[in-house]
Amino acid sequence: MKLVQLENLLKKIREIQSIMVDVSTGESLIQEKEDEYIVIYLDITADIESLAKDGLALSHNNSFRTLWDWYGYWSSRLPSAASRRQYVGDLYAPLVNPIESALHKHRVDKTPLEDLIRGLAKRIETQPEVSEQGFRMRFEWLHPKIVQSCYIPFETGDFDDAIFNAMNVVEEEIRVKISADRVETGVALISKAMNPQSPILSFSKVNAEQEATYSLYRGVIGSFKSAVGHRFLDSSDPVNTFECLALGSLLMRMLDRAI
Repeated sequence: MKLVQLENLLKKIREIQSIMVDVSTGESLIQEKEDEYIVIYLDITADIESLAKDGLALSHNNSFRTLWDWYGYWSSRLPSAASRRQYVGDLYAPLVNPIESALHKHRVDKTPLEDLIRGLAKRIETQPEVSEQGFRMRFEWLHPKIVQSCYIPFETGDFDDAIFNAMNVVEEEIRVKISADRVETGVALISKAMNPQSPILSFSKVNAEQEATYSLYRGVIGSFKSAVGHRFLDSSDPVNTFECLALGSLLMRMLDRAI
């Protein structure tokens, strides 16, 4: 496998996404784009089959073999232009996201091609299955401060940095809320802010609940703030990482409500 294969695949995906969006939002007519769409669709399918021989179990989740198939879906189930754009983005995300992340890491870290292939295969393995129906969590639904600090490292595959940033956001929020010095960090900061005996930040008037929340924050910051703490999870796994970011997001929401 050569890098150019992955780069060309991404280029074709962008082209087919553009066509799907254009025809579903009135920018182009189906009759004008149908032949081009079919050629690109078949090229993408062939590229995926070729990459499978190199051990990359990619899937072409687009079941719309023609633009008229796509029309039948969007016209009955996607009422707005925004929903159609969103659908097209989500449709190819399981292909685009791991490939873009792997290529970015390869360029930045100058990793050998063999490492890129192994890393990409692992990213693809841990991709959540695409479900046409049902709930799918979106990154931007996390707490805004988590999104701001963690989105780029998460998307580029720097998962340790993403986890550290999330815990750092939580710690900084606590520090600001209690006007603590910057030298106060980690579990010592949590103890100062939430000690059940004399809490500065109150989450509940029930002592047992306040104590449980105090223990929760101590446990999370103590376990995941440092890179050493990441041994508790596989931080090369995007699913594990996202779960950790979601935990940080929950802690931020709780801080938003604290008195």
